[in-house]
Amino acid sequence: MFIGHYSAAFAARALKPAIPLWALFVAVQLIDFAFMAFIMMNLEQVRIVPGFTEASALDLYYMPFTHSLVAVIVWSLAAGVLYAALRNGGNKLMAGLIIGAAVLSHWLLDLIVHVPDLPIVFGEPKLGFGLWRSMLWSQLVEFGFLLIGFAIYLLNTRPKGRAGQVAPWVLLVFMVGLQVYNLTAPANPDASMIEMGAIGLAAFTVLALAAGIAGHWRRPAWDDSPARDTAS
Repeated sequence: MFIGHYSAAFAARALKPAIPLWALFVAVQLIDFAFMAFIMMNLEQVRIVPGFTEASALDLYYMPFTHSLVAVIVWSLAAGVLYAALRNGGNKLMAGLIIGAAVLSHWLLDLIVHVPDLPIVFGEPKLGFGLWRSMLWSQLVEFGFLLIGFAIYLLNTRPKGRAGQVAPWVLLVFMVGLQVYNLTAPANPDASMIEMGAIGLAAFTVLALAAGIAGHWRRPAWDDSPARDTAS
């Protein structure tokens, strides 16, 4: 799953305390940030196999440090504790819980689309409902999650000027464009892991930056002061 992960980020922006959208974008993809770095260091393994499934050419056969259930729980706890410790202002505990849940959402959403390649710890058993085997159904689910999360975001935030009305839609169109490119670009089985990891890290970073720009122009719906938004 790619853009479907961001549905959790959009939805979590509606919770109290408000957390910057860019931070939630990083949280929901933190596991894949680590995965891309790990394949570049040869700590985890993936093969690009054209036609492996209808919706993905990735044979993700070894990724216990990022995508095992135990590892994801550890990543979630670490991210939540770190965010709570570094957060300015109150509600540190709840903010940490939201970030931790956002990280954990990555594994739960992957479970829906991945073929059985998500280990509990190491090796077998590996889990995955395999929706990637169908291009139609996997994308209906992924886009459906994204649109639901985006709708929750819009309903629970308010624009700060005209830019705040336009920016979320620009972000959404950009995300859809990346997803279409991701699905239609030819799979290159000869691509190096350095190249694949660098492209992945760049894509996740650009999306977080775009979310930061879009989120700057929105404020929580419960904040009645357009001039005050400490976590945009």
